[in-house]
Amino acid sequence: MRLVVAEGELLERVLDSTYPVWNDGLSRQAYSQWNTAQLRTPWGRERLTRFALLDENAGLLASLKRYRYDVRLGAREGWMCGIGAVLTPPDHRGKGHGGALIEQVLANAQREGALVAGLFSEIGEGYYARLGFARVPMDEVTVNVTVKDGAPAMLVRAGTERDYDAICAMHATRAAAATFALRRDPPALHYALAKKRLFAGLSAPGTRQLEFFVAEEGASAVAYVVLSQNQYGWTLEEAGDRDPAGARLGGMLQVLAAREPSQRAPLIRAWWPRSFPVPPQLSLSRRTDPKDIFMLRPLQDVLYEFGAGDVFYWRSDYF
Repeated sequence: MRLVVAEGELLERVLDSTYPVWNDGLSRQAYSQWNTAQLRTPWGRERLTRFALLDENAGLLASLKRYRYDVRLGAREGWMCGIGAVLTPPDHRGKGHGGALIEQVLANAQREGALVAGLFSEIGEGYYARLGFARVPMDEVTVNVTVKDGAPAMLVRAGTERDYDAICAMHATRAAAATFALRRDPPALHYALAKKRLFAGLSAPGTRQLEFFVAEEGASAVAYVVLSQNQYGWTLEEAGDRDPAGARLGGMLQVLAAREPSQRAPLIRAWWPRSFPVPPQLSLSRRTDPKDIFMLRPLQDVLYEFGAGDVFYWRSDYF
């Protein structure tokens, strides 16, 4: 068995196998375009690789995506080996190929100095727990916006690349108290937004939309929000506010909710870090565990034990 980077014709074979599971309504052509475009972003070129496990006779045995996310774990800074889209073709299941591929990729990451490995499991904890991963507690909530007569008098504009530095600074400030958080820079933020925009743009017309807004003072972004929309409502992908109380963010969401006063307020779901303040204009309800379980495995000599408020992670950085 050989571990190889999936490129060219092999990559298309891998996408043929993963498409039925993770197409999320995209056509096969759009699915290929979406995956290829992610690899062409500045962050994706350096930080995202798709690997395949091959056998000379049996062909493609398993595949996965590996990400290199900059992270902070306690006082230590380093990178996380993110594992995504692990799949074994039906003809080769039950033979341990998926686990073997994960172990090879993690062994390489460990030699390269990765602090931890992380993944989001759609199949429960059991399989990945046997590979040494442990569940990380996170919250999914419904965000309720207090609606007033008319929208607050505040300027909300579309976000642009010139806002990225200010947004990354907000993220660093808000995440500072957490035991575990991503260390985000403008290329990482650009990738997170581009991935969502590409997905919305390649979906069937009118089915999905991504919106990125900021509030500014003195030509500098001081609060922001990223929202994705579909037929079920809004997902608050990520947000930030320099105001310790988060009042600007709350005002922004009031402005956005008031754009169509004749319609009912949309359902808004979010992964809400417990260390992030709840703005006075908002309330949180229906707190549940996310459907996709975040799990970590140490790759270096690091010790950690997470409570529900010790992780700062937005839905925007799901992989």
